[in-house]
Amino acid sequence: MTSILFLAPYHSMAELAASTARQLGANIYIEVAKDTEAKAAVAKHPNVGVIISRGGLAEEIKSTTGAGVSTVEVTMSINDLLSIVSKLSGLGLRRIGIVSRANLFDGIIGDFNISGTDLFIRSCRDEQEIEKTVRFLHRQGIEAVIGCRAAYETAKFCGIVAEFLESSAVSIKKAMEEALRIVEATERDKLQTAQLKAIIDNIEEGVIAVDDSGEVRFYNHAARRICAPTGKGLSGEQISELLRYRNQEKIIPINGTSVIAKVIPLALSKNKGDVVTFQEVSSIQAVERKIRFSSYEKGLYAKFTFSDIIGQSDSMKKMIGKAKTFSQYDSNLLIYGETGTGKEVLAQSVHNNSPRSKGPFVSVNTASIPPSLLESELFGYVEGAFTGARKGGKLGLFELAHGGTIFLDEIGELSPEIQSRLLRVLQEKEIMRIGDDRIIPIDVRVISATNRDLLELVREGKFRQDLFYRVHVLGVRVPPLRERTEDIPLIFEHYLTRFTKMAKMHKSKRFTLTPTAIKALDSYPWPGNIRQLRNVAEVMACNLSEGELIDQQQIMEVLGEQETRVDGGRSITIRETNDLKQMEAEIVQQLLARWGADEVCRRLNISKVTLWRKTKV
Repeated sequence: MTSILFLAPYHSMAELAASTARQLGANIYIEVAKDTEAKAAVAKHPNVGVIISRGGLAEEIKSTTGAGVSTVEVTMSINDLLSIVSKLSGLGLRRIGIVSRANLFDGIIGDFNISGTDLFIRSCRDEQEIEKTVRFLHRQGIEAVIGCRAAYETAKFCGIVAEFLESSAVSIKKAMEEALRIVEATERDKLQTAQLKAIIDNIEEGVIAVDDSGEVRFYNHAARRICAPTGKGLSGEQISELLRYRNQEKIIPINGTSVIAKVIPLALSKNKGDVVTFQEVSSIQAVERKIRFSSYEKGLYAKFTFSDIIGQSDSMKKMIGKAKTFSQYDSNLLIYGETGTGKEVLAQSVHNNSPRSKGPFVSVNTASIPPSLLESELFGYVEGAFTGARKGGKLGLFELAHGGTIFLDEIGELSPEIQSRLLRVLQEKEIMRIGDDRIIPIDVRVISATNRDLLELVREGKFRQDLFYRVHVLGVRVPPLRERTEDIPLIFEHYLTRFTKMAKMHKSKRFTLTPTAIKALDSYPWPGNIRQLRNVAEVMACNLSEGELIDQQQIMEVLGEQETRVDGGRSITIRETNDLKQMEAEIVQQLLARWGADEVCRRLNISKVTLWRKTKV
């Protein structure tokens, strides 16, 4: 904390100052010194920020201390002076000289008559002038002198009555209170300065202050890290390039780092200079991604990886290997395959295995959004763009995917208008919000998926050919379950284990698949692919008993119920094979899963012997 020093010109004043300080509860250093001893006395207290003194001693202190030290002067009150004048008048003295430094009476000079007593007030610059003035007044017939130490001693030497001009306790207290206020203000300023420096040093922006000659006066940690990475100080030459761009923002390189800089000119009375602020472009981009991600955090991440894809078949191993290779590139990718084959799982896996894995993953089912809303969802809009537009506008999904991946599912369902806008986005890597005239650059990888034949749609004029070649730079086909039958039991057991655990409050039930059940799973064509297989596993899990065997009959019953719910039992789906008898057997097995043997014989118009023979293929 800033210290206070009271420098008294005489001992009695020092004693009065000590008493006053104790009354105020203030910790104040107190010293006695002559005018010529002022510098040495101050030097004994290097941490002092405020010095209290009076007269010539105060003037000496001002001339010897720097700008960081404040001086508070003890002035004389009119009551102090009148008290001494009254005392001398009572002794019959009518011509009284009052001689002191100018600062004791604010530089008052003049001759006055008060109640028959003539007062000659003289303010002097230094001790030599005080001595000359007292001697001059003595020759003019002055009977008494009231003054400072120099005036008092000179008057005594001349043989005239002298009274020392002492400061009262009231004047000393007033000066001490002023000193305490200065200390409080100084500490408050120090705290604010320290807080401001801490803030400036810990912000990500670089800040440099220069004077009107271009010399660096202040810089924070960020500025030093970017402009002087070797640890040396900053010079005007290092930032001369920055100073060329007053009142404008500019992207420039500094030591190989791209920054966006701004120079703010300052003009405070006679002092001029500039404040330079700049921030790394990469930092701004990271913050932008963070804002975009945090604002719409829900759903903007990919949770699946290649390790979540179940499959040991050759076709799946080949497909996964191809997808892993493609994940390392930024080229647009088209995933095609039947409904329920797991195209989005593959898209998420590609994203999580790519250099963009730290960025957002935005999934859009284009078929589930009405065409009238899809454009505003994909590209965003500004406030007032249309009736019902959200206040402040809305970011589009392409903007949210900046720095990451956008997954456009069922891209074959896009309307011609959206196809045109999407084509431009893919070509230019920039978007324009609805109702806006501002172009926004984006950095997004596009992964699309479809269960339709896009080339056939192109031939039919329902899908733009140029867009097809934009989205299908790289392509991966996800095989249906019927093409990888060896994976079906693995996938079924995975989901069955998962759902039985859920059904038993996180404690798995034990189950066993019989060979006939596995055969039934392998032979079924699974038109709904993994989505349908998962559904069957969940139904089975809810109906299983502890340790139960799962046989062909149970599986066929569940599949029969599914088909009945879908088409009322009017159709059967079987896998195409080269064996007519095998296909007949599969038809019979599915019918038996729905009805009893008698009903199947009635519907097929065959005998039970024929029915038995057809099931034994």
